[in-house]
Amino acid sequence: MADKEKDKKATPAAKKAAPAKATAVKATAVKATAAKTTTAKAAAKSAAAKAKAPAKRAVARPVTRVVRPEAPREDRRAREEERPEAPRPRAEARPLPTAPAGHAPVIKADGSSDGSVELPAAIASPAKRRGVLFQALLTALANKRQGTSATKNRSRVAGGGAKPWRQKGTGRARQGSTRSPQWRHGGVVFGPNGRRYKQRMPAKMRHAAFAEALAAQAANGRMLVVDEIRFDGDRPRAREVMDWLARVGETGRAVLVTAEIDERVGRATANLKEFDLRTPGTLRLEDVLRAETVLVLRPALDALAARATVGSGQ
Repeated sequence: MADKEKDKKATPAAKKAAPAKATAVKATAVKATAAKTTTAKAAAKSAAAKAKAPAKRAVARPVTRVVRPEAPREDRRAREEERPEAPRPRAEARPLPTAPAGHAPVIKADGSSDGSVELPAAIASPAKRRGVLFQALLTALANKRQGTSATKNRSRVAGGGAKPWRQKGTGRARQGSTRSPQWRHGGVVFGPNGRRYKQRMPAKMRHAAFAEALAAQAANGRMLVVDEIRFDGDRPRAREVMDWLARVGETGRAVLVTAEIDERVGRATANLKEFDLRTPGTLRLEDVLRAETVLVLRPALDALAARATVGSGQ
């Protein structure tokens, strides 16, 4: 009876609180169930993605290089000095052979000297003409110029066909094209448009200048006559040519004049900066003036003298 009386005496607020607690518990349970369901779905999706993804291939990792500190410079020098060196034997350069005035030393196939030979009169004692050598050199250098530099005037620049704005009423200066010289990206007014630098020189003057250049080399003892060039094998090397020049003497920058182009020697000396191979027809005045020593094969000496003769017509 007492319990019933207590229930009857319970306040209305307590009666309302009981259903609210039950509702909160139910909501918490629903949230927990939804979270479990979401987690299960995510796990299922990740498992499906892993199943669909292709298998990864094993890739070898690059080997890690270990950078070691370099040894001091003194230690490296000591190690280099301790190493046994066997340098390639080279022929020691010696002074060039000499010959009397009007003659040129003769060089044999092994590079040794063997007497002298008299030079043709066109090379030994040409008629001296003042200033002709300098003029011939300027002519040769001018004829080498191509003169291909060119600019575009307003008619050659692309664009600018329409008038930028109307003639009157804008308050600005009248303009007919955006490619006028005063505009950016416009044409050039007085720029180069191709030019010829070629100069003509009489044949007698050219031959006289060529003869004076050869005579200067012969007077200084820098012209040598070679009997024969002979190298072992079908493909001589540049090393062999350099050794042969060293046996001849201190030639410096040399030019070799042969009667015909020797492909073997030309292939061997193609990369040598201090050596040129020419024929009497391809030998230029610039080659003679630039070279320190002129080597002429005996068969090419007469052709070279004919080219140096004034009035020869070559």
